[in-house]
Amino acid sequence: MNTIHLSPSAHPPQPSGMPRALSAIPERTPRASAADRIAMRIGLWLLLWSTRPSETPEQTRARYERQRLAAAARAEHEAQIQRITLVYGLGGMR
Repeated sequence: MNTIHLSPSAHPPQPSGMPRALSAIPERTPRASAADRIAMRIGLWLLLWSTRPSETPEQTRARYERQRLAAAARAEHEAQIQRITLVYGLGGMR
């Protein structure tokens, strides 16, 4: 026979309504104010921004070199398109 259900409970029954733990807490705003939330968001953004990795001089030079090569390739491509347009007359009305 299972006697677990026959023993009386060590806790008194809870009254209906609000639980006892919540009734001891004074009424508070459930969340931070709008100004506090904005301040926390700005603070988090500044923290993340200030801890970003910085470029080394080698990385900066490599980035400038990639940009220079891309600009040269773009200029060559546009010049080639212009030559084809002039040779084949694909540029619109003459």
